[in-house]
Amino acid sequence: MEIAAAVAWFGALGLVVAGLVVVALKVVQPEEVPGYVRVRIRWWTAHNPAFMVGSAVLGAVGLVGLVVF
Repeated sequence: MEIAAAVAWFGALGLVVAGLVVVALKVVQPEEVPGYVRVRIRWWTAHNPAFMVGSAVLGAVGLVGLVVF
């Protein structure tokens, strides 16, 4: 039960982080930041959808675990 709750929390936390990344990517102007930050912006732009889906799946698995166990 505690493991399922932790998994659900990690999924929820991941969704919050992914949502904050979406907001940050809309607010930040890539031309106005140093080059090493642009690399991170490109990385998050490419990987954020997969991170969001993975977090949603993790949260769903945790919730199912809470219901089943």
